[in-house]
Order: sequence, then C-alpha cells, then structure tokens
Amino acid sequence: MTERKIYLIHGPDEFLIELERNRLVHKLKKDGYEEREIFFTKATSFSFEQLMGEQYGDLFSSKKIVDLRLENSPSKFDGELLEEFCRNLSDDKGLIISILGIDRVKTRAWFKKLLNYSEDVEVKKIWPNQKKLWLKNLSSRFNVSISDEEIDLIIEKTQGNLLSSYQELKMIKTLDNHSKNNHVTENSNFDIFNLSNSILRGDLEESLKILDHLKLQKGSEALVIWGLFREVERISFLKEDSSTKIIGPFDYIDNIKAKSKKLSDIQIIYFKKKIAALDINFKSGKENFWKNAERIIIEFIKPEFLQ
Repeated sequence: MTERKIYLIHGPDEFLIELERNRLVHKLKKDGYEEREIFFTKATSFSFEQLMGEQYGDLFSSKKIVDLRLENSPSKFDGELLEEFCRNLSDDKGLIISILGIDRVKTRAWFKKLLNYSEDVEVKKIWPNQKKLWLKNLSSRFNVSISDEEIDLIIEKTQGNLLSSYQELKMIKTLDNHSKNNHVTENSNFDIFNLSNSILRGDLEESLKILDHLKLQKGSEALVIWGLFREVERISFLKEDSSTKIIGPFDYIDNIKAKSKKLSDIQIIYFKKKIAALDINFKSGKENFWKNAERIIIEFIKPEFLQ
C-alpha cells in the first residue's frame, strides 16, 4: 500500500507556517500531484461534509493536493469527520492541514487523533539569536550564495522581521537569476536598499553618491532598475489603497507613505514609463544608462522639475 501524503502543520508564527506549506506543496508537485484545491474553514461556503467529497480518488483525474486551512477548532462532530477523512484518504490525494490561530492545539482531542494518520510538522518560533542560522538555511534552500555579512545586513535592515528578511532574500535570488554571469557584489545588493531609502527621504546628495558607487559595481544596472520600479510600484499601490500593507523598517514605511501622498497619478505613470524605457535602454546595450538613471532620481526627489 502506498504511504499517504498527509501533513499537519502547526506553530506560533503564521508566516513560518505558510513557508512550510509552500515547501510541502512544492514537494508534492514534484511527486506528481498536479492539481491543488484550497479550503478555508472560516469561509461561509465551507463545511466538513463538503470536504468529505474530496476523500476518494477518480480513475480519470490527476493526483491532487487538498490544502486545508484550519482557522478554528472543529466541533466534536467535525473533528470526527476530519479524522475519517484522513483515515480513508485515497492514495492519489495529498493533504496539507495548516492550523492557524488555534490556542493550545496540542491538547485538543481531534489534533491527537489526526496525528495517527499524518506527519507532525511543528514549526517552532525563531528567536533573535536563531535568525542568522534560519536565513542561512533558507538561502541554501533557494540556492542563493550569501555571505555572513550580507545576512547581518539583512537582519539590520529589516529589524529582524522574518517576512521582510525572507522578501529581501527572494529579491537577491531574483537578481542573481537575472544577472547570471554578471555577478552582483554583496555591497551593491545593499547599496540599492540605501538608495531606495535616501530617495524616499528626499536626500538628493546621498542618493547620487550611492548611485556613483553603484556605477563601479559590475552588473548593478539590473539592481537599479529593480529598486526604482519597486518603489514606484509600491507607491502606486498605496495611491490606489492607502491601507495597502507595506513591509519594512518603520522609517521606510513612513517615507514611502508620505511620498505616495505627494506624487500625482500622472507623475506615477510618468515614472513607470521612464523606468521601462531605462530597462529597454539597458537591455539594448545603449549608452547613457547612468545619466538617465540619475535624471529619474532627480525628478523623483524633486517632482516640481516635471511641471
């Protein structure tokens, strides 16, 4: 009999649970589970009776992942249905149960019963003195080459926020893939963070000084394009909805929110077009990349030049 693929994820941090869930989804897809259906127990349309319909396989269907987000503790009856679901799950179904926001879950009777059929995936809290090792392990998982100094800088920049640290690491991976043979030095990765911050603060002198430093870094053009586009895109999101959640240090969040109030919709569109043109300029190998980048930064900090 084929071993059932059932995973029970739980822990105090929902972001870490999400990260582990994504890892398991990737693992199951590599094992041939092509489809995926997500169920949220808090959804008004959800019922455990509905979930039972996913219990059995279909000769004519591909292997499927059932992704259950358990957001509230099931009643005794629903707990029994969930136990039955796990017990009778067909071999062509993979089940990931993510337990979210349920206190003292290990003491719950339904949880203990589910452990009889599933792999216990406990995601433990990452303490401050563990963040460096966590990022190092995550970089290995992403196949990202990163130094201890870079990791320290990520932690410092993100104030130890795990989600922000993860996003910065993903950004570095994207840039590594983008640049390929044009390896971006570790300093340039963090110069772009400083460039973004100085631009949003409105510090023109500091911004141009950082830009001059980036000119010396081989392959850093892609970083500059990415950094400029990221900030304009985030400002655009804030312009559309001021409640948009922005992750980052407090001063960065304050500065980007302030900038979103100052720029008009027309100016945001203008900068998107200018950055797109800068990207084309770079990819086509034309000269004056740095001169054009400098012009965009000056106009961004002092948009009155556009009037």
